[in-house]
Amino acid sequence: MHRHFLTSILFGFLLITGCDRDKEPPSVLISEPGFDGMDVQFGDVFFVEFEVTDDRSDGGIWRVELRASDGVTVRTAQAGLWEDATTGRLITAFALDAAYWPTSEMTLAVVADDAAGNRAAAFRDFDYTAAADIPSTFAILTDEADGTSSITRISAEGESLGTWTGLPEAHQFAFANGVLALADASAATVHLLDWSNGDDAGVWTDATTSGEEPLIRSIQPLGIQAGFIVAHAGGIVAIDPSGALLFERFTEAPWTPVDVTFEGTTCIAWEQNPATGNHRVRSWDFQTGATGPIVNLAAVPAGWGAVGMQSSATSGNLALLSESNGLTLCATESGALNDLCGLLGEGAMLAGPKHSAGLGGDKVVYARESEVCVQSIGPVTSGSVWPVPGTIERMRSANDEAVELLVSDETGRAMWRWIAADLAPELAINGLPMNTVDVLLVNE
Repeated sequence: MHRHFLTSILFGFLLITGCDRDKEPPSVLISEPGFDGMDVQFGDVFFVEFEVTDDRSDGGIWRVELRASDGVTVRTAQAGLWEDATTGRLITAFALDAAYWPTSEMTLAVVADDAAGNRAAAFRDFDYTAAADIPSTFAILTDEADGTSSITRISAEGESLGTWTGLPEAHQFAFANGVLALADASAATVHLLDWSNGDDAGVWTDATTSGEEPLIRSIQPLGIQAGFIVAHAGGIVAIDPSGALLFERFTEAPWTPVDVTFEGTTCIAWEQNPATGNHRVRSWDFQTGATGPIVNLAAVPAGWGAVGMQSSATSGNLALLSESNGLTLCATESGALNDLCGLLGEGAMLAGPKHSAGLGGDKVVYARESEVCVQSIGPVTSGSVWPVPGTIERMRSANDEAVELLVSDETGRAMWRWIAADLAPELAINGLPMNTVDVLLVNE
């Protein structure tokens, strides 16, 4: 690969004080990624962790760049200031969603200028795969009569890629960073499988958790870092792809989580009190650990979705859905609740988190008896209603601005995908067996 050249010009704070002028450049340490050759692809979130230190306490400017294969052309960048002698540990995240980037080797550059204008940089090479070059595979989780689960893989062209059998019984699963995470059907346990061969990749469990089964209430890709976010009967955890603990928050009894979602770096938990029937929302910043206010809800939500990109005149990053209050926006940072409008569609809502999802950051999808509704938050009056050819069993937000729907009828089950820019979903795969519990479209 071409040698790295620093072509970006950053503003320095030039301090000249006679013979005491600072001539020592700062030092730059990249801790994530920890090596050259990391594989990333379209749709990933690329995390960079670094630290800049200097021999003076005058601060400076840092800049993180993702460069093309020539090591020079900057495709995207983030920058900021630091004070004192060090930035401390900083984490920046890049959403790799540019459709025009080709498959190629790329360069990560972290560049730092101290207040005297001295510059230093550190680099990592990584391999990027474009959207058009990523194979798509369906993973189908089935519940077997002997109390185990199986996972069948089918290519986007319909070719069977084999089945892994005899797996622990699971009621849902998720995919991230080359690993499948299976939510145990009863215990507070997550089983991790290597996507390439089905081998055991690790486990996370909490033997102290108790309550109504399933004890794993929800599992999904962590998104802002490699790993998974898990809601279990006793709280919220984030784990890495091997099952190691990254983040943990306990729920005070008798409250227990219903679901968990992310909006930016904010981890949001939906909790209920089984004794009183009350519901609430609480949040934490995943990077800083800062705790948001507890938001008590007057109405029991039938569903929810993260909508941090919504453009209405009302502030809020979370949509809460109920028949009585319609669509309510919640600003998790302040705890403010604002009833925005009624809901589209007709018929009783299918309650619970598996029948609703955020879409594209500014829409929310929810299921009624015979309809799936997509409602925009700005303007709140727009949306689409789709007559369901069966029963909605489950829906989830995907990482490519789509919602995946598992639909059943008398002949079997099928996955539909509703992309944010479309007015209706498209059939992704059908003819799945009736014992299908969950389906994922894995781009890896």
